[in-house]
Amino acid sequence: MINYIVQVLLFQIVFMAFYDLIIRKETFFQWNRAYLILTSLLAYVLPLLKFQTVKENIPQEYVVMVPEIILSPSSYIEKQINWSVVLFQGLGWFFFTGLAIAFVLFMFKIIKIYNLIRQNSKVKNKGYSLVLLEEQHTAFSFFNYIFIGKKMQSREDIINHEIVHVKQRHSIDMLLFEFKKIVFWFNPYSYLYQSRIAELHEFIADSKSVSKKEKSTFINSLLAEVFRIDKIPFVNSFNNQSLIKKRIIMFNRNHSKKFLKIKYAFLIPVFIGMLVYTSCEKSTTEPENKLSVEEFHQEYFKDNKSQNSEKKSETVPFALIEKVPVYPGCENAEDQKMCMIEKITAYVSANFNASINNELNKENKKINEAKNLYDKVYVQFTIDKEGNVTDLKARAEYKELEQEALRVISGLPQFTPGEENGKKVSVKYTLPISLKHDA
Repeated sequence: MINYIVQVLLFQIVFMAFYDLIIRKETFFQWNRAYLILTSLLAYVLPLLKFQTVKENIPQEYVVMVPEIILSPSSYIEKQINWSVVLFQGLGWFFFTGLAIAFVLFMFKIIKIYNLIRQNSKVKNKGYSLVLLEEQHTAFSFFNYIFIGKKMQSREDIINHEIVHVKQRHSIDMLLFEFKKIVFWFNPYSYLYQSRIAELHEFIADSKSVSKKEKSTFINSLLAEVFRIDKIPFVNSFNNQSLIKKRIIMFNRNHSKKFLKIKYAFLIPVFIGMLVYTSCEKSTTEPENKLSVEEFHQEYFKDNKSQNSEKKSETVPFALIEKVPVYPGCENAEDQKMCMIEKITAYVSANFNASINNELNKENKKINEAKNLYDKVYVQFTIDKEGNVTDLKARAEYKELEQEALRVISGLPQFTPGEENGKKVSVKYTLPISLKHDA
């Protein structure tokens, strides 16, 4: 989940940077409106897309690093506490608390609009209803309702402006982004996207409501009011003070040349790059101060390169496999990947004789050296098409630790094999084990 959120944020950063740097200043307002709506949604969809064609045509490292297991001689049979579960539960409560608060605030805004409609006089017109407010300097629209102060100057110009919002159904856009702010309240780009779309709505309404009038007349009527920012941020407010300068600048800007629409084509390689990234992404959890997966292969398993290359076509990465190998007892687990990792961790913690490492370090007088508080053992194994644990290899500073690691991992039970495209496949793993010295 955290990886998904990080990818969403990354894609929204790219999409927003493209908008701000390349197309924001152009007068293709409807195109920009479509861009903001579509990219805000695509950012949440793209991380979920995994295209098999891309996976097949781009080289993959067919090893996944299972989360590190830390063992201590003094707790040889002690099971590790799964702090990730505790953290996940805490984050869950935090998320739903924020969601509840955001929803309550949204309902207050809806109630405020409802009360304005109910408590003030209304004039029905073709296509919209005019709500006359006692507040002099307020003007905004929400769906088919146009709210305007009874004593506002240039009422006709303002109403024409708000009618554009009504006809263009801008309130639907605003509600879409408001709902995203509720569900993804923690995402700063939910707020930035809504700010950009509100700004764009005003540009659209200005261009369509005053295009046949003198620019100076429009600017004077805009500045004639004593403006203030409305307290309902997701309505289309005419007198939004923060947008006045931008609206005047954009209104005076010459229409963009049609050939500049080619700028939108620059998004194609960006989009393709995102698809390649999501399709080829792999989940790798690596402990600190250890060899990378690639270095692990090069340094310790050089003699097996040819064998690995022969089996590579039959092996699928754990992070990308459609149906993961199932550890006995995990058949009905909601997250079978996490269940497998937890089961392997518990098994190794219960069966690995970590005291061997302590004795070896005492013999070699390394026990008091700070840099040797931990020793690493790397075990590589494959769960083949029959679900058996095969191709075991280990590397550690001491041969005794390698032998102990091979003994323990070889005792893993038979798995239900993984599947890809309906066929059983082999999956290769690297398991790092850290052995803590007892003082």
